[in-house]
Parts: sequence; C-alpha cells; structure tokens
Amino acid sequence: MARVTTLVPRDERTGPDVEADKRPASHRQACIGRLNIDLINLDQPFARSWKRVSNVRDASYVLIFPLTGCVAYSQDGRIGIARAGEYILLSELAFYELSSDRNTRLLLVRIPATELRGRLVSIEDHISRRFEPNQQMTRLLSGMIGNIAELFIDAPPPNPQALATEIIGFVALTIGSEDRGAATDVRNARYHLRRRIIDFIEAHLSDQTLSPTKIAANSRISLSYLYSLFSDNETTVVQFVQVKRLQRAYEILVADPKGHRTVSEVAYEVGFKNVSHFSRSFSRHFKIAPRDIRQVNNAFGPEAHVKPRRLETVPASKTPPPLGGNLGSAYWETSKRPLHETV
Repeated sequence: MARVTTLVPRDERTGPDVEADKRPASHRQACIGRLNIDLINLDQPFARSWKRVSNVRDASYVLIFPLTGCVAYSQDGRIGIARAGEYILLSELAFYELSSDRNTRLLLVRIPATELRGRLVSIEDHISRRFEPNQQMTRLLSGMIGNIAELFIDAPPPNPQALATEIIGFVALTIGSEDRGAATDVRNARYHLRRRIIDFIEAHLSDQTLSPTKIAANSRISLSYLYSLFSDNETTVVQFVQVKRLQRAYEILVADPKGHRTVSEVAYEVGFKNVSHFSRSFSRHFKIAPRDIRQVNNAFGPEAHVKPRRLETVPASKTPPPLGGNLGSAYWETSKRPLHETV
C-alpha cells in the first residue's frame, strides 16, 4: 500500500523522533464518494513524497491546484513549478515529490486510477504537466471542486457516488482540453490510431456485436496490436468498452428523470445483451442501481450548482525551495478502501 511519506515543515526535521503527526496550519478533508479532496493552508514550507503503488486498482491520480502561492513537483524525471491558475496531474504508479514555500493554499484531489483510465486512454501523456492547461477550464474546475469540498466537508452530499462521477467527468474534460502545442512525443501514429479507435468505439456502443475483432478489422490492425494499445494503460479492450457503455447509460438515465425510457431499453441502447448483467455492472461501477439514478438531479438541488472562485495570482518571483533534501516522516497515513470493479 502506498502512503504519504512526507508532509512536514522542512526546517523542523530533526531526526527519527520528530513528531509524526505534525500538521500544516490548516488541513481539511472532504470525501465525495470515491474521491478524496484535501484543502491545505500552509504557514510554513512543506515537502511531500509518495512511494509507488504497484497495482493500478490500488492507485490514484493526484490533481493538485495551487490556489495561492506555488508548488514544485517532480515525477519520472520531469520537474517544474505550478502557480495559481494552473494544476499538476501526478500518478501514484510512480514515485513523486511536492514542495512549497510558506503562505500557500493547495487543493488536492485523489481520483482512482481506473476511473480516469476508463475515460482518457491517453491519460499517461498528461502526467507531470507535459502540456499547457486550458486556463478557462482550469479556473472552472478548481472553483467547482473547491466549492463542493466546502459545502460537503462536514456531511456527505445526498448521492456522493453520482456526484463523484460528475466531477471525474469534468476532470477528464479539462485534462483533455490541454494544449499539446508542438509536442512531438504524442504526435505519432500510435497516438492517433488510439484516438481513432476510441472514436469508433464511442460511435458504435449500441452495437451488441462490437468486439475486439470488429474494432481491429475497422482499424486494419491485428488483434495483438490492438491489445497492446490498451495494455499501455493496464486495461483491456473489453473492459474499456464496458466502462464507456456504463458511462453512456448513466448520461441517458440522468437526462431522463421522468422515466420515458425503461432501464431495459437503456441497457439495450448502450449495447448490453442482458439486462440483469447491465444492472449488476452499473450498480458495481456507480454504487447505485440504474433504477435509482434518475433521482440524481432532484437529489442535489440548486445548492449543488456553485460559482467558481476567482483564483489569486502569484508573483513570478515567488518560487518554492528546490525539491529533495532530508524529508521527514508522515503526518498522516492515507486510508485505502478497495476500489470498485470496472469489469
């Protein structure tokens, strides 16, 4: 199991007897379904490191927003600094480090790795700020997540799993809007082929005969090469198609609160051959039965529609101390809960 190994003041590390529970000035945490959201206000420098998780089903992606101040990061040989109005996406599947100077406010979101991989097959291309974020989408996303955390920090929302699904969807949308510019490391045949395959899958979800063989034939590639494209993200073609079908079903059901279409009709519409299998898979993935999901819009109410905050800017000269050094022991251990299946 991975754990936070460091989040302590840099200048107060004295040795193995340092207090393990020393916390930053203010640290609050909200749990929204399968998401963990941390709001951290710092009045002194800090450092954090994360040991690699070996199993993707036990891992998360960490989305970090500096609301004020700035934060330095390092993962897989890539280093950089993010300031207010930006974000960093890091992976627990590889060791990473964060550090910051005092007077920094951070918003950290931990998202199960299987969730983002089911939505963005190219998610690893976005780790460690390889591309420039879309400023408008970033501002909207950080404001939305920050306000949701503030609203539900003491009590969960009416339907936390459904709300978590909506947040993850917007995170994927924001990451997908990044400007790749002239980057050449993803402008290759493998990347574009993968995108064409995903577009084909999304356009043919209602086809109950959609199979790896049919997908490979449409792309004029071998089955083994198709499997390799998806094994890059430790998933299978069948798993990816099923997650896409469940997400499409979720969207249809939420958009139909009066039940003009039955659950059976929706199941067949998104390509499931068996309604019982659809209901079990849906309930396992979203932690709510498909027959109950129609109430989501009414359950949240108007208070769920929050306005994004205006993020403060940070002078360019305000930079955190360099990464590395003698880091301390953990101030908190992240409790791990088994992730839901996506197959």
